Amino acid sequence: MTISEPVEFFLTSGSFADVRGLKVFPFALPEGSVVYADKAYNDYEVEDLLLEAENIQLSAMRKRNSKRPVPAYVQFLQHHKRKVIETTGSLISQLLPKSIHAVTAKGFELKVMLFVLALSVNLWVAT
Repeated sequence: MTISEPVEFFLTSGSFADVRGLKVFPFALPEGSVVYADKAYNDYEVEDLLLEAENIQLSAMRKRNSKRPVPAYVQFLQHHKRKVIETTGSLISQLLPKSIHAVTAKGFELKVMLFVLALSVNLWVAT
């Protein structure tokens, strides 16, 4: 399995629902990009708006009772891409200390961003 580096990320508080975070994320991605997401990001309205306005495809994994099921080959691709994402997230969490001391929210965000950047540089050097 190949490891990919993060392209974009954002932080929200723990009380912020995943799909709510998706609605406020500024998608600054090239036209024609595909965003892979897990089941928590199923929002057909956002999916349609991204495709129509930005030509960005939100490829969220579907629940069994989904109103918009995807073909089996798309499910396979989503599952494969999610493994890469989960592995990268796991590597980032291994770099993070058990606690991050920060006085302000901005300081916390800066420290987390630096850990993600360090991982990206580490992956780039390792290949």
